[in-house]
Amino acid sequence: MAALSHSSKVQFLARASFFENFAPAERESIAARLNSRRFKDGETIFMRGDPGSTLMIVVEGRVRIGVNTAEGREMLLTIMEPGQIFGEMSLLDGQSRSADATVMGDTMVLTLERSDFTATLRQFPEAALRLCAMLSEKLRRSTDQVEGVTLHPVNVRLARLLLTIAAQASKQSSKPIAGIGNPRLKGNPTQRDLGQLIGASRQKVNFHLGQWQAEGIIARDGNAFAIQNWKALQAIANSDAE
Repeated sequence: MAALSHSSKVQFLARASFFENFAPAERESIAARLNSRRFKDGETIFMRGDPGSTLMIVVEGRVRIGVNTAEGREMLLTIMEPGQIFGEMSLLDGQSRSADATVMGDTMVLTLERSDFTATLRQFPEAALRLCAMLSEKLRRSTDQVEGVTLHPVNVRLARLLLTIAAQASKQSSKPIAGIGNPRLKGNPTQRDLGQLIGASRQKVNFHLGQWQAEGIIARDGNAFAIQNWKALQAIANSDAE
């Protein structure tokens, strides 16, 4: 993966949800402050407790955010997809990193230093409002995740997760979801990852994936899943039946 040119950074920001509504001149200014970094599969970007001085945007690859226990067990919190931002908490409160960030596959991120981040907020006050909206959205997702584990069966939680991953992949491909007949879940998480994200065992995840594959709802597509029957998966996501 070669370093991104300035023009490529501008084009990428236009597709990233946080920056897509910025004026072209604003994106040009922000792109000039961004640096690109590349990581190999399995590399650690930062660890819990590290000082936090940069905000990061995933360009290619994926980043798993989690917390490791003293016994070496990982609690996976989320997986960041291309176009998503992480690391902003430490920039806002000045505290150390609250979780570990590890790359999945060869990955490129764009970084924005704290001084450039605060300068962006001062130069473009609207960015502060968008940042508040993004943080609110993350809090809502966390609330929904806790609610799901408490109130919804595993198949419902798993269906919703697959649909969310497919929606993110569709957006990054610059195609409207309505126009995609067979959304591909690129860089598919392992069954263990899926289980951690929805609070279920790998065995239960494997059971439902196998069942849906037999019913033609999903299919293996290389190292990823592909949704073959979008409506059927949505129906499961909107139900509360095992």
